[in-house]
Amino acid sequence: MRIQSFDTPYGTDKYVMLSATELDALVASEASVIRSKMQCYGGETWYGDTFDSFQHKVMVGDQSLVAESDTFLEKLEDQTPHSLGWRNVDDVVGAVPNVPAFIAGHPQCMRRRERTRKDTAPLAIYMDLTSSGGISERDVTRRGVALLALTRVLIERRPVELWVGASLGCPHRSGTVAWRIDTAPLDLARAAYHVGATAMSRGFGYAICQHHMGTKGGWPFNDYAKHCRTAKQRLQAVFPGQEIMYVPPIKLHDELTKNPIGWIRRVLNEKGEE
Repeated sequence: MRIQSFDTPYGTDKYVMLSATELDALVASEASVIRSKMQCYGGETWYGDTFDSFQHKVMVGDQSLVAESDTFLEKLEDQTPHSLGWRNVDDVVGAVPNVPAFIAGHPQCMRRRERTRKDTAPLAIYMDLTSSGGISERDVTRRGVALLALTRVLIERRPVELWVGASLGCPHRSGTVAWRIDTAPLDLARAAYHVGATAMSRGFGYAICQHHMGTKGGWPFNDYAKHCRTAKQRLQAVFPGQEIMYVPPIKLHDELTKNPIGWIRRVLNEKGEE
């Protein structure tokens, strides 16, 4: 586990970063905090699980969520976002000579590297699992298993580093707890629960944000739009030098709250236009 804190123009931006293998130990050490949060606000109807069931599934996963994500796979087969990679290009200027082209008298006898969009470039994905409190547990879970289906599609086509997390805040403060999902190989049952279960984002994620980072229960910096607009830029400090695809949280009254596939397609289309 690593804890990082940054001063930004919007306020303090703090992160707790974990690998999936560290989750069991952290849940055990913070059991009283997480249990208290899950009992005092909403119960099973908001978190989707009891604390005891949550603690067990963090370790073993949830096969029922895997089956649910299977139903989304075919609908996402064509959703493969591009990232930036490098390719060699012949040109009249460049850092390396193309000897055969020079001997043949071809004017484009030098080679240079340029950035290009390609399906096979490594992709770092950060999925923000935060959701408005008024969104039902069922709708949060359906979005989560749809995101898992997207991950399953992507790792069949390209190298993927997958992070998921939850963020809370208050004026001038943002706190994020994020955990990395192992994708090589992908343990489907555990990944399904870590990505899809509302108890992970609202129970574990929110409890750690409030207890360890001093946030309240609102959006980071108390502003949903500001959080979404600046999140990718702020994550660059946490993942220096990496190409990041940021998948934003979902807010109450979003027209696609009950249509997770439509929501993912809209998000990916927006990313393609950036």
